[in-house]
Amino acid sequence: MPFSTPAVADPILSSWYTQQSGVYARVIQSGALTTPVTTWPASGVVNNNTGGAAQTLPVYADVQRIRYTTTDVYINANGLASYTMGPWFTGNGGLFGFWPTDKDYQIRITRNPAPAATKTRHPGGMIGMMVNGVAIYDLGDAFAFNQSATPTVPTSVTGTDGMGSTGIWSRDALAVEVVTFDPGFAHQPGNNGQYHYHAEPKALRYQLGDSMKRTLNAGTTDTYTYTEDSASPRHSPILGWCYDGYPIYGPYGYASATNAASGIARMRTGFVLRNGASGTQDLRSTGRITYPKWAAAVWNVANPSGTNPVTLTATQWGPATTYQTTGPGGVTTYALGRYAADYDFLGDIVKTPSTGARYQQGTDFDLDQYNGRTCVTPEFPQGTYAYFVTIDGTGNTAFPHMLGKQYYGTPNAGNAATVPADAVEMFNGGPNTQPTIQAPAIDPASDTVTLTWSSVDGGTYKVEASSNLQSWTTLNPALPATPGTTSTPFTESISTKANPKRFYKVTRTGLATYDP
Repeated sequence: MPFSTPAVADPILSSWYTQQSGVYARVIQSGALTTPVTTWPASGVVNNNTGGAAQTLPVYADVQRIRYTTTDVYINANGLASYTMGPWFTGNGGLFGFWPTDKDYQIRITRNPAPAATKTRHPGGMIGMMVNGVAIYDLGDAFAFNQSATPTVPTSVTGTDGMGSTGIWSRDALAVEVVTFDPGFAHQPGNNGQYHYHAEPKALRYQLGDSMKRTLNAGTTDTYTYTEDSASPRHSPILGWCYDGYPIYGPYGYASATNAASGIARMRTGFVLRNGASGTQDLRSTGRITYPKWAAAVWNVANPSGTNPVTLTATQWGPATTYQTTGPGGVTTYALGRYAADYDFLGDIVKTPSTGARYQQGTDFDLDQYNGRTCVTPEFPQGTYAYFVTIDGTGNTAFPHMLGKQYYGTPNAGNAATVPADAVEMFNGGPNTQPTIQAPAIDPASDTVTLTWSSVDGGTYKVEASSNLQSWTTLNPALPATPGTTSTPFTESISTKANPKRFYKVTRTGLATYDP
């Protein structure tokens, strides 16, 4: 069916999370240091970043500025979230020691995405941005299996995982890195300070109201943990934007891709583990001696006949699985699911051998090999292509987690050295947020008036009052902003009967030093 741009606000302009741009980014440093801090790491805390790079000044969180032209949107962000980040641990529970830092992003994303005739594999690193300004990575990490000898039988493969994501046995980041994720489901695994997501952003989903709940200890103390709340799911909001210009939604969409009245359903991934179920080859018994069709297209493995699976030469074999009987000493074994090619795509598999019928998208699964579909959504009632994060029926992430290994559209976005002079400024927050007073809350019983206004972390505010808009009395010359919130209250004790007319003025008079 044809799709056109709806006559509503452009979602790529309106979906960014700016409500807490005036809040400092905060982290919990370790299991022992549980108080959120605005600079990190503390003296004596392990720091594995290159040169000991640390966040030595407070930095404002989420998206800071939005500008746009007719063709592109430009986003400025520091790459750090407004929810409490951290702590980060190793697999054995030790402190990981790699710290996120301000990245000062200026990102351009197209407003006119188009499907790519030839799909492009994602490069390493950032391939999109969440609506809170945090980086998006795909399913892989920077490692792949490298053989160290030519095997003679599948169980004699030797080698190890090493740097180089171009190897055909590329690792699934979740299989090896999930232990380093914080409760928000993000991490900073290297020394470049780039906090990022490979899968659903749990804490951001909670902030956006996407069927998530936050766990409290004894009903009051925040433990900063988030779990799925699937009792009454609703269509997920836009969580981010890929560099090809297409939106990324949470795990819930319309049951029928083109029918908004069809109810809400969890989007089912089209990928299945190659364990013998659903018509897949069972790598537990054969070993990694074949390759799935979808992965062959991604990693340029020859498949002239378009078969699934693709037979590999011995020099292309991956390590034995832990289910196999190992051969000579030194043979490498890794559990099934460690590599992207341990998964098959249902659309490439015959479901009914007697007829040759394959599994069908929309019936047997919802999302294509890029982890998206063409559909209608609340923001795109006329339709769009959209990616969805994937979870299983228990709320755990499901491969490929958020994005496949290729862009559906043409990637033409990324860092923007400059912004066109004619770009329209839509939002400028963070330290540039100016105070806006809410309507005064009057309590005649106690003769008090409470003012509340928009404020920013580190700000100092002068509160004044007048009965005639000509002479002003200073009520508080230097009231500090309420830490960690986007508003500050002030209460004046005054006889409301004796002063039936009262005007108030709030001015920001100072701002603490911050990382610009």
